[in-house]
Amino acid sequence: MRFIKLAIISAIILSIVIYLFSLIIPSQVRVSRAINISAPKDSLRAALADLRQWKNWNELVNSADLTNKQYTDQQFSSDQLTVTKNALVGDSLLTNWQQKNARMLSSGFVWLGEDGQLVLQWYFDIKLRWYPWEKFGSIVFDKQLGPSMEKSLGNLKKLLEENP
Repeated sequence: MRFIKLAIISAIILSIVIYLFSLIIPSQVRVSRAINISAPKDSLRAALADLRQWKNWNELVNSADLTNKQYTDQQFSSDQLTVTKNALVGDSLLTNWQQKNARMLSSGFVWLGEDGQLVLQWYFDIKLRWYPWEKFGSIVFDKQLGPSMEKSLGNLKKLLEENP
């Protein structure tokens, strides 16, 4: 009986410590990548703003795991993922990404610089709930999204610099 009591009290204290430690982790995470591109602003804007062109460079929408892909100017959709263009304002594009049975992620592209020397930043903003397992899980978001984002930006750079 004494060991059962000790196990229950230990489990409760460990749960409280884990919860308190999870409060240190921020409730919003941003995964961001940037690249320098030598291309005119107009060609970069056109490649980003028309979601039909994303199939030429974006690894996240070109995944072999996605089925029934459909591209329009305003939206990419498949059975597993929907990407919707929200706003194209000045030198930025805002999008929403919705995986089937998952939360919506806000994403955006921001480009700075003059024609010929642009810096393009692509980011995902992920809002977390208060659950400790969700906050600890957020630590791997950078490892999940980052490599695909880097490869996509590299593909876009290659595409735009070859065809200015």
